[in-house]
Amino acid sequence: MIAFMKNNKYKVLDLFAGCGGLSKGLESTNRFEIVAANEIWPPAQDTYEMNHPETKLVKGDITKKKIKNQILDLFSDIKCDVIVGGPPCQAYSISGSRNLDDPRGKLFEEYVEIVARLNPEIFVMENVKGILTMKHEKEVLSDGELNELNLIKELENQRRELLLLRKRHKNNSEKFRFTDEDADRIHSLKKEIEQLKKSGSNLFEPVVDIIIRRFHQTGYEVKFMLLNSADYGVPQKRERVIFIGVKDEIPIKFPEPTHFKPNGTPALFENSNWVTVRETIDQLKDLEEDENWNHIFTTHSEKFTDKIKKTPVGKSVFGGYSDSFYRNPPDEPSRTVKENHGGVLVHYEKDRVMTPRELARLQSFEDDFIFKGSKSQTLVQIGNAVPPLLGKAVGESVAEMLDAHTLEKTQRPLVNKTGV
Repeated sequence: MIAFMKNNKYKVLDLFAGCGGLSKGLESTNRFEIVAANEIWPPAQDTYEMNHPETKLVKGDITKKKIKNQILDLFSDIKCDVIVGGPPCQAYSISGSRNLDDPRGKLFEEYVEIVARLNPEIFVMENVKGILTMKHEKEVLSDGELNELNLIKELENQRRELLLLRKRHKNNSEKFRFTDEDADRIHSLKKEIEQLKKSGSNLFEPVVDIIIRRFHQTGYEVKFMLLNSADYGVPQKRERVIFIGVKDEIPIKFPEPTHFKPNGTPALFENSNWVTVRETIDQLKDLEEDENWNHIFTTHSEKFTDKIKKTPVGKSVFGGYSDSFYRNPPDEPSRTVKENHGGVLVHYEKDRVMTPRELARLQSFEDDFIFKGSKSQTLVQIGNAVPPLLGKAVGESVAEMLDAHTLEKTQRPLVNKTGV
């Protein structure tokens, strides 16, 4: 029976698919068929199609009825076993503005709706670590509480407008004037908003509680866990929250680590050490530029190159910005690979930032995975992707869960109409 199940691939829908890192990870287990995927951003769409030619990609905004129906229609004659995906994370990220009204912060509702309508056995939802501390307004508030909340939102809007003015002033100081009074106002607004949020803490609840409650309402039990990609062979200390939801009382199983921090391997496991930056990209450091597989150099000014030369391993070119232009130690996994508006990781040996291909390797993409679009668009895709090896580890656990559930169903005793 187990052999039979392993010869049959579970059918998957990948939402918010990006360039397809999670799809690639699931495919590499040889247990899943990615029937359909959805992505809104054209450069990521092009990359997904390039690397997943057998998958039907629905292009467009999932909040639109037409797009949603296209997705659902693809499963009109096929049972969807698994739904995976990660709603855009910017609204949850600690490093972002965490705007209470950011519509991206509630896109999980679209995910919930698709799950409810396709009714898969299992769903997997991925997001950034910041979601664990993110809060949204409660779904039910009194009139007085609504007034408090609206005041906070109004002050946040004022602060965002001033921040935008400051940005425009820097880009075009003659047209947009930003004064010292404006700068003081930004600071005072921040303090006032923080104080109001603290005193009105009863207005908000954790995002994870909202997500779990919404899935419970559709019949799913949900658990979540913070996973470190380095524990699964990815040469990067990238932490992601993985939600797994199940129906029919399927026991939830998260993947066991396969790699450990040096000198930290438990005695009862025979696993590998974390994979390092050096062993992942060292062979690329002297290769010539090759745009065909995204090994593209960045041209630095002489002044900036001098700053890189003075930046030791373990430090950032700009000091306080630890994740921007950070020169990662070579003999450990990298820090989280981010797009960072071009402020990507600096090579540990060469006086330049890493190429998109080097960063893709740190994300565990194989060299035959080709990214479409400009270099800046490629960096965004790489920085936003789920590392395929993390996707593979999660996929293997999901396949085990489905296999055990299928076997259990076949062994259930038949019940006649009288219940005997």
